[in-house]
Amino acid sequence: MSESMSEYDSRPEKRSNKNKISVQDGFIRELSVAVRGSEAAFCCGGCLPISHKSGFEEVKDNLQARQLKSQPVVVRWDRKDSASIGKLTLPLSKAKGQQVIEDFVDSCAPATFGKEGKDTLDESYRKASKLDSSQFSTNFSPYDLGIVGVIAQTLLPGVTGPVARGSGGRTFVENWGVVAEMYKLNVYSAPSGKFKAHVDTPRGPTQFGSLVVCLPHRHQGGNGFRLECGQDAEIRWAAFYSDCEHEVKEVTAGHRVRLTYNLYAHEQVGGILRHPSPVDADSFALYRRAKEALASPKFLLNGGTLAFHCAHTYAHTNDKMTINLPMALKGVDAVVFSIFRKLGASVDLRAVMKDFAEQGSADEPVDLDLVSTRLHKLEISD
Repeated sequence: MSESMSEYDSRPEKRSNKNKISVQDGFIRELSVAVRGSEAAFCCGGCLPISHKSGFEEVKDNLQARQLKSQPVVVRWDRKDSASIGKLTLPLSKAKGQQVIEDFVDSCAPATFGKEGKDTLDESYRKASKLDSSQFSTNFSPYDLGIVGVIAQTLLPGVTGPVARGSGGRTFVENWGVVAEMYKLNVYSAPSGKFKAHVDTPRGPTQFGSLVVCLPHRHQGGNGFRLECGQDAEIRWAAFYSDCEHEVKEVTAGHRVRLTYNLYAHEQVGGILRHPSPVDADSFALYRRAKEALASPKFLLNGGTLAFHCAHTYAHTNDKMTINLPMALKGVDAVVFSIFRKLGASVDLRAVMKDFAEQGSADEPVDLDLVSTRLHKLEISD
């Protein structure tokens, strides 16, 4: 060790600054890994509070409302005798509520599962009841509540490329959207309702995932979701790729009532649904890493700006596209933008010089001036 280096380390304030810089570098590395992991996001989920007003009514009446809410979920089903129709409203009303839910569960049939191309009934592996989509109807719509829009932004970019190329050579991801097809209603009842770890069976060549919506009914177990007495009722949902292994743990009290949808990639008519997203930003690993970094006094000691290069390209010189941004962001770009905005950071989209990623390296970064601070047409002078 040289004399000058030894002298440098012997100063307390110098050692302190060196340690702080080391901690900051660690945060940067963790953020970088988390961003790369978000590029391969395989699931997303969130929750929706219950309100007796529709989400659109609340937004209309209150300009500060940022989250859509769901009305109580109504399910009408065919009774066993096929001569009458039952009606179930969740959350349950205090009067006759328990009688209605028991009548509803009694009308359901044992649920099977796919094994080697056949429907199999084995309650040691799956113990649940079900209604086929032809046996019930509901007022719940994942489109109206923004769930399908969130799925399209976070999961669809990873699958539409191969689908698009297989249909006439079109590769524009922007032309594709999500179709959520109602599949079944399932009930997992105490004391031993469950579904062991499994992978869903695809129902068609363009199916890329599944959507599960857990309706607002008090229960315990079943992946740990529960509604305690006095707690505001909410709907919880999760969407994931078809090759994602998942399970329903044993329900220990009550009934876990859920809707399931098959998710398909399909060329859409119109754009992505444009209303506030109900997705939970903290369902992504990046959220936790970013929150830790921003909360640490050792991170960005003198202030600064974090920059993430967009993984997708956008027609930012098009006036119409500029208006749609940031709502038109896709995949990891949408994830990064929404997470840092939720954490209270000032988030902006800015145009940078072309081929930015190729002009530097991690070891020798190149300082580049911004072409502009807004996304508008590029102007070049002599």
